[in-house]
Amino acid sequence: MKKFIFLSLLAFATMQVSYAQLSKAVADFKSETTGKLLDTVVNATTKFQQVKVSKSASAVYFQATATKISGTTAGIVRLFGSNDGIAWKRVTATGTLSAADSLNLANVATPQTIFFKDAPSQYLFYRVSVAGSGTASTQFRSVAVADQK
Repeated sequence: MKKFIFLSLLAFATMQVSYAQLSKAVADFKSETTGKLLDTVVNATTKFQQVKVSKSASAVYFQATATKISGTTAGIVRLFGSNDGIAWKRVTATGTLSAADSLNLANVATPQTIFFKDAPSQYLFYRVSVAGSGTASTQFRSVAVADQK
């Protein structure tokens, strides 16, 4: 009987540890024009990907990755937030804009990634903006991970 109680408590403790590890929600951004996970910026155009996160998130972490397809890659990646999905405000790292709040794309063959953090989470909607320049095709994908309260 003691073994059964011990094993039951051990199983319960294991479930609690597993539950604590599942407190992160992952969401993919989707293209505002195509609804797909991948989007492509061609030449001097701007494309947006959007995601809706849980309002109960204590912090939201973002990753945007851009990969050169062809041409001479240049441009900038930025993160915006909104509570209605219409009016957007640039998300800043420390309350003021800084170099850490954007990624200047370079003409390299390897993927380029930037990580953003919004803590505490201020917005319901987030949008990644990739503005190209010059003559290039650049593919990008973005993902959000929210810490649930």
